[in-house]
Amino acid sequence: MPFYTETESQQVREKFEEIVLPWPEVTKKKMFGSPTYSARGTIFAMLVNGGIILSQLDEAQKAALLSGTDAEYFVAHGRVIKKWVLIRIQDTGEVERFIPFIEASYHRAMK
Repeated sequence: MPFYTETESQQVREKFEEIVLPWPEVTKKKMFGSPTYSARGTIFAMLVNGGIILSQLDEAQKAALLSGTDAEYFVAHGRVIKKWVLIRIQDTGEVERFIPFIEASYHRAMK
């Protein structure tokens, strides 16, 4: 089963790209079949069906997200990836409230 399909996630992708693609030095490519976003060569986000993975959060930011019901560690093929946090997004309107975390992941990638 693919992590990302355009038919399921196009609207979230479009909203996400509207936010991040104007930021300096953001590039987009596909990895593992998913749209992946980098800054200065470091991945800071990846889209998957049903959510956004952020890969550059510090421990406090991860804890803040994980304390709610909208986030969990990303699990790939049964393996928990504790460096990556999956934010569940079902509707494009939900993307906006996670912008501070998306920005934080981006800024760490820019260092």
